[in-house]
Amino acid sequence: MYDISVKNVKKGNSIYIIFLIVGILVTVGFMYIIISNDRKLKSLDSTVIATKVEINKHRDSDGNTLYNPTYYYVVDGNEYSCPSTSSSNVKPKTDNATIYYDSKNPSECMTEYSKSTNKIWFIGVFIGVAFIIIAVVNIIKIIKRINKIKDLNNHGKLIKNLPYRLEPSGIVINNVKIQRPVVEYTLASGSTITLYGDPRMDKKLTDEDGMVDLVIDENNINNYFIDFEINRLTGNLPTDYFNKPNNNETQTNNNNQNNTTNTL
Repeated sequence: MYDISVKNVKKGNSIYIIFLIVGILVTVGFMYIIISNDRKLKSLDSTVIATKVEINKHRDSDGNTLYNPTYYYVVDGNEYSCPSTSSSNVKPKTDNATIYYDSKNPSECMTEYSKSTNKIWFIGVFIGVAFIIIAVVNIIKIIKRINKIKDLNNHGKLIKNLPYRLEPSGIVINNVKIQRPVVEYTLASGSTITLYGDPRMDKKLTDEDGMVDLVIDENNINNYFIDFEINRLTGNLPTDYFNKPNNNETQTNNNNQNNTTNTL
């Protein structure tokens, strides 16, 4: 049995949990807007042509022009204004624009422009669902990964103090490229394989000895775990080291093992 810490792997899970929460909030928020607008439109039983249109526009952070027009209309000799409920980069038409309103309360309205741009909210729903799918898929992957790491307690071989290099994992958090340790490991058969560690979500890149430890199931070389510190619960053996420790290291290790045994 080994002292294997999966805190770094679990840290990746917390990031995807945030993804999941954001995805749910975005999806629920946009669905609420869509349903509310649909109910409102169904409650508006009359239409009228706008008498004039006030084209309001502004620029977004990317410099694109967005329109948010206000339409004016007359019902029973009274003039009303109906601002659009959303902005769009689609230029609104100014002729024969339809206004939907409630015959019992003409101030309740929706512009033809708002009705046509309501489809934009479906894009927001799609983005929210995409966040949810990405989060769920990766959370499941991480749970399976943790279970495989724990299985190494039963079938894994420990190799300590392996030299390693760092490579980008492809994950970027707050503009920081997350690295992962990579080692070259020689199997009992004599063939050398390249093993890629888990992304260092904790952003740890080295420790005091400047080496990494490896636990690998040599009967299933796809199952392995690389970390900066992995030890036997009963004390490490000289044969666990990639480079055999000197006599002082061996003596220290034996003392640690004896202390552990006495404690037990």
